Amino acid sequence: MTCLKRVESTRSYPIECGRGMAHTCLYELVKERSSDHEIQVAIVTDKEVDGLHHAGFISELEKKGLKLTVIRIDGRQSSKNFDVVMQVFERLMDISFSGDDLLVGWGGGSVLDVTAFCASTFLGGLPYCLIPTTLMSMLESAEADLSYLNYMSHKDCVSVKCLPLAVYMDVEFLPTVPESFMKNGYAQIIRYAMLDQITLLNRLVNKSDMFITIDECYLAKSRIRELDPDAFSYGKEIKEAILQHFRFLRYSEGEALAFAVAAMNPSEPLFRLYDMLGFPRKLEGVSKEALLRRIMKELSPCKDEIPVIRASGNGEIKRTVMTREEAEKFFSSRLDVICDSSAR
Repeated sequence: MTCLKRVESTRSYPIECGRGMAHTCLYELVKERSSDHEIQVAIVTDKEVDGLHHAGFISELEKKGLKLTVIRIDGRQSSKNFDVVMQVFERLMDISFSGDDLLVGWGGGSVLDVTAFCASTFLGGLPYCLIPTTLMSMLESAEADLSYLNYMSHKDCVSVKCLPLAVYMDVEFLPTVPESFMKNGYAQIIRYAMLDQITLLNRLVNKSDMFITIDECYLAKSRIRELDPDAFSYGKEIKEAILQHFRFLRYSEGEALAFAVAAMNPSEPLFRLYDMLGFPRKLEGVSKEALLRRIMKELSPCKDEIPVIRASGNGEIKRTVMTREEAEKFFSSRLDVICDSSAR
């Protein structure tokens, strides 16, 4: 049985969420665009997603008579680069892909970024849609108006504007997502809860239906955006310092964000939730002083007027402008929450 709901979003394209509906929505989109002539459909994915869901997704589309080409790429964050983009371009050229055809991104955030980048640049722009398969990509990539690539050792330093025809989020993909990747999405939900209403955490505590949880997250994002669009940078200073120090080798993006949220708004109930979800409580392998230096270096362009987003978890978002000295003292105290005092 399928169900479908359009989530709350400011984007001009539809973002649909449901159960068991991705192949049906894509088929209807293709039929709508090919009413007077047959079009090619190229689906960019990775071998893990294709291996897990080929029978329930690709095969279902082929049974309906669609002409498909599956382009498998490396879906790791570190492989989101120009080499992978060139691989996609070569396959599209091999099949004489044109601006009348349809490109589809089916996978996690890295696959969606590569797909959107290719669609926005190949032949001056291609029509495309996105089908996220991870919780993080459903919550964040679905609304992204830029697609990012890494260049050399720098993360997300190349970007291009993107505008899909539609995004289809099917929660039936989520049970096969490894728990380590699910934590990236859990961390985003925790941040929304701190910025909007702490009761959103109950969805995680009670392991509620993700179809409803995702819808509630988009409602929360809408309220946060209305209050202060910059609020989504909450905890960014600490998160980025952790990721830069470890270069993604020790802690995932979700774990880094969870550390940042805990530092900004520590509480025992939050730490109990972290224990339940498998998030670490204390950073290992780095001193507070090393992270503080990274934070202050990144904030140096702000000189003596440093904006810091603070939130209480009851719907109040406060932007505080600090001097450099005040900011250094503030982040030093926040890092005390998550750093091991014995680390040097």
